[in-house]
Amino acid sequence: MRQRRVPLATAAGLVVGGLAYFLALFDYRLDPTRTAVRLGYASNFFDIQAQSFLEGRIDVPAGSLGIEGFIVDGKTYMYFPPFPALLRVPIMLVTRAFDGQLTLASMALAWLVFATMTSLLLWQVRRCISWDLPVSRLEAAAAAVFIAAATGGSVVTFDASLPWVYHEVYLWAVGLVIGTIYWLIRTILEPTRTNAIWLGGFALASALTRTTGGWAVCLVIVGVAGWFLTGRAGAERRARWRLLLVAGGTPLLTAIVYNAVKFNHPFLFPLQNQVWTQVNAHRREALGANGGSITGPQFLLTSLVNYFRPDGIRFVGYFPWITLPAEPARAYGGAFLDQYYRTGSITAFMPLLFLLSVAAVPVLLRRTSRVERQALRPAVLAGVLVSGGVMAYGYVAYRYTSEFVPALVVAGSVGLWASCAVVERWRRPARDLVLGLGAALALFGVAANLLTAHAMAATTWRGDQLREFVALQERTSGGKGSAFSRTVKQSATLPADGETDELHVVGNCDALYLNTGDAYEPWVLVERRPDVIEVRVTGRLRAGKTLLLTAHGSTKRSAWLETTNNHFARVLITSSTGTYAGPWFGVYAKSTFRIGVSVRSDLGFAEVTSTPGGFVGYLPFIEWDKDWNARPGRIDVAFSRTTAVPRQGITLTRAAGVPPTLCQRLLADAR
Repeated sequence: MRQRRVPLATAAGLVVGGLAYFLALFDYRLDPTRTAVRLGYASNFFDIQAQSFLEGRIDVPAGSLGIEGFIVDGKTYMYFPPFPALLRVPIMLVTRAFDGQLTLASMALAWLVFATMTSLLLWQVRRCISWDLPVSRLEAAAAAVFIAAATGGSVVTFDASLPWVYHEVYLWAVGLVIGTIYWLIRTILEPTRTNAIWLGGFALASALTRTTGGWAVCLVIVGVAGWFLTGRAGAERRARWRLLLVAGGTPLLTAIVYNAVKFNHPFLFPLQNQVWTQVNAHRREALGANGGSITGPQFLLTSLVNYFRPDGIRFVGYFPWITLPAEPARAYGGAFLDQYYRTGSITAFMPLLFLLSVAAVPVLLRRTSRVERQALRPAVLAGVLVSGGVMAYGYVAYRYTSEFVPALVVAGSVGLWASCAVVERWRRPARDLVLGLGAALALFGVAANLLTAHAMAATTWRGDQLREFVALQERTSGGKGSAFSRTVKQSATLPADGETDELHVVGNCDALYLNTGDAYEPWVLVERRPDVIEVRVTGRLRAGKTLLLTAHGSTKRSAWLETTNNHFARVLITSSTGTYAGPWFGVYAKSTFRIGVSVRSDLGFAEVTSTPGGFVGYLPFIEWDKDWNARPGRIDVAFSRTTAVPRQGITLTRAAGVPPTLCQRLLADAR
């Protein structure tokens, strides 16, 4: 039975962790090609890079990365290292059917690597601490709890909510770094060529995925090579120092060369050349205030407070009940931040992993002559160094806590087995109590990250998914007098500011907005009553054009009605770049037709249609200020109620669009 405890405990933990992760990854839908946003922006970057590799170049087509592109000597480069793009190359050689749709599959594979290496590392650490002692029931149960907390109750589950490059790269980085740490311990204990090859392979993949993680593990591996050379790791290991040097030095040199080819620097990229810097005044101010960079020790206090504050979480009386803090992250010590979002803390969202990591400190500091115990120190050091980049970075977001996961996993593993050794000596009621508390903390981490992930997925996608999310809030926690009903406010126009999670009704349910709590896009549209213009042909139709409405979004566009003398009409969309014409359709004297405008918030556009005639085109519905902060646009109809246009023989009337039913229910409960 004892021989079965290891696989059973591992499987139990992975089932819980995997269930949470894949629920977040698929967002409770069976769609393996899901992207973070409807238009697929940032979910196709690695596909674009892979295509460039197939064409024999590193740069990508101009404009293909939007604001994320770096323009150097007239060429556009992606700042992400290439490993996730290289994974796509074999698929793209076979088929192009999945271009731009491989991110979710890549993130699923990344979790499998992460979960496998986390499990292997956990049991490897036990062998270092407890050698080959039989696994007890307590240890098996504790291991299952730990694996569930690491693979499903950490920020990786939150990362799964958005299948785009910003989260994909972290999932790969975490799994590959943990794999490198595992093989580092193995190689220290058994410095064979096979182990060194595995170590070098994982280190290379790490260095080509995320610079901070790659440099951290490679430098530690080189440091271990120096330790071997001194003979302090044992005379039998001294001759093996070259294996470690090659395993750490080769990946590091490869990453340096790749970055230097693009940006002429061993690890940094020129932020002044990024498209985002050109369009965002605040980014330019941040670079100016920080000496041309947004990295440095001036950000350490800010990162320390935001990433480790015990109250870095928020509990509310409505679904999802657990969420990110209401306010965006704040700067401390006079730091001038580039960007800052609502940011959950490690202590609040991953409490079990944090506490176990703290418990590891005495074990790691204790003097020992056993190389098995000594091997844990560079392993933990590598994990800690990974977080150095984000600690000194002037950009604060919850996804960046992914950089701490390797340290939490390896140090937490040490703390787990050390704690088990102590608790084993207690009486059974006390042992059960401690195990129960650990399981509760693990499940809390699972719930907190899973619930926050679902809210993030809906808010980012918008459209029907955001409406479904708000409707779910209504079903689970709505009703008159409820905490959810108190989030509903109403006014004639949308205010500039509001409270986090506020649902704001404009007019008589003309539109319903959600306040995100973030500084850069405080309001997102949940649903909106369509604009409908009824056109009646009052006499003989005459040739002419009449302005119907103007949309104020990223660009100003107007819709016009054009008529002819031979009973035809169509809708035109005009902008500064030209005119787009919808299809002609026939109309007759005394007949009536309609023109409708409905907003697709998942696209950021308003769709114009005519009946008859059908689809006409789109009008931008998102406004951007000088810093590219987004705000819902507006649509101004050119007349108030009814207006006659005798020169064309028509009368225009604003008709009542179908009212948003969700908004009406929410407003009724709030009154």
